[in-house]
Amino acid sequence: MKVRLFGAFMVVLYLAGLSALAYGAWYGMDYYRMPTVERPHANQHEVLKPGGLIGHGFGMVGSSMILLLFLYSARKRGKFGLRFGRMNRWLDVHIWFGIMGPLFITLHTAGKFGGIVSISYWSMMAVMLSGFIGRYIYMQIPRDDSGHALSLAEIENTIDGLSNLLERDYDVTPEVVQSLSRRALGSGFEGTGAFGVILAMLLFDLSRPFRNWRLRRYVRRLYPNIPSKATAEILQAAKSRAALTRRRAVLKVINSVFHYWHVIHKPFAIVMIVIMFVHIAVVTLMGYKWIF
Repeated sequence: MKVRLFGAFMVVLYLAGLSALAYGAWYGMDYYRMPTVERPHANQHEVLKPGGLIGHGFGMVGSSMILLLFLYSARKRGKFGLRFGRMNRWLDVHIWFGIMGPLFITLHTAGKFGGIVSISYWSMMAVMLSGFIGRYIYMQIPRDDSGHALSLAEIENTIDGLSNLLERDYDVTPEVVQSLSRRALGSGFEGTGAFGVILAMLLFDLSRPFRNWRLRRYVRRLYPNIPSKATAEILQAAKSRAALTRRRAVLKVINSVFHYWHVIHKPFAIVMIVIMFVHIAVVTLMGYKWIF
């Protein structure tokens, strides 16, 4: 129930954020499409320019979201009393801020990039794009329900538990379990280095619908008379076992890649934040204010 409620909460957040962005883009479409030299003569210039009421508001909202990104890091380290909630849920909210913040700031810029602020903007976009990559890598590391990474022994136990479930509850023989695993795993590209492993995982995920279709046909052919619910449960157990088996095989490399991803991701975030604060300080000293 809690998982479904949180999922619904995230859907509402995305709908609210994207709706606000879509309305802002639609409202200022004519202004944003104008050449910059003509904009000062437009009726919407005073409200949509970066220092205008709406434009400045976009910047305030986007900057606040960028700062709220760091709540995830604080939660990971237990700072400021943030020791509640599952890490995977904190990560989902972190990603929402990481997507919405840059998009609101893009509207704040009104498409004008220049000077040192442009370094912050493009660093921010690099953080956002690398965040998608980081999320994908994060998902390849097997985790428990609380979001903590599983050890190799825990992965082995989970795989054995799924095998036992298939054998005990559905009378699936060990030979069929192995056959199900082979069909669910497929024969994707296997590389020896980090790039090869990431490519293997991508191919594994891209080919998953086709493999699942073949796996379903295979199970129905083996057990034509069992209920649809039992078929679905056998398929789910077999797919979960296969996914864990694949991730177990690349766990060491994935952990290494994730470490190096942090090394790349963090400097962009630091540059983004430092220049953002410099920008805020400069415009404040120059007398730019919003509604307060």
